Amino acid sequence: MTTVALKKHFDGTKAVDSVSLSIFGRTIVSLIGPNGAGKTTLFNVVTGFLPPDIGRVFFEGRDVTHMAAFRRARLGMGRTFQEMRLIRRLSALENVWLALPNQRGETVIGALLGLHEREEKRRRAEAMRWLEYVGIAETANQLAGELSYGQQKLLTVGCCLGMGAKLLLLDEPVAGVNPALVDRTLELLERLRHEEGKTIVLIEHNMDAVMRISDRVVAMDEGRIIADGTPEEVRESAAVIEAYLS
Repeated sequence: MTTVALKKHFDGTKAVDSVSLSIFGRTIVSLIGPNGAGKTTLFNVVTGFLPPDIGRVFFEGRDVTHMAAFRRARLGMGRTFQEMRLIRRLSALENVWLALPNQRGETVIGALLGLHEREEKRRRAEAMRWLEYVGIAETANQLAGELSYGQQKLLTVGCCLGMGAKLLLLDEPVAGVNPALVDRTLELLERLRHEEGKTIVLIEHNMDAVMRISDRVVAMDEGRIIADGTPEEVRESAAVIEAYLS
């Protein structure tokens, strides 16, 4: 994924200001910065939830700048949000099931030949596989709204995996989560990178988690990138220290 000179302003506020960034495959990149730095706005522009004022977005070499969010998702961009976007009155399994691509309606011929039943079993198994992968298989029949906060965050990752995401953009995946579940989530992200070949970009304020898991850290402030490098390099950056202290 590459952004070229992206800009997004709101009533004169430079939320994203000339951001050029390339994310390489099979890496974990953390996007950090104080509140209001422009991190979530950048996610929104990259994934098509907001149009840029200026600049381009490329995904796997394809210009997706003016492509609708759902079409970017079909190409393999998966996105989570700070607020959970789950269907709370459906089960965890059903939430992942609905995220699976190429959903087809029923037909009379299909019903007569038993094709729908076979397809349903296959999709149920696929949805269950992703619940097991993210470590919450035991919640399969629980309503999404009844899950713990940390379990709901894992479920949103499971939905992204169900839809076939190659690039996962995760907005604060461990914020507000108990320490044990933080460890499980970080282990999951490592597995996704190594076992499934996923590329992961996360917005996160938990600096311990960022330092543990990131191959690279990008720091933003006032809509601009102020540091980009290894976790150690960014942690020692004078510009980053000043941004957090100001």
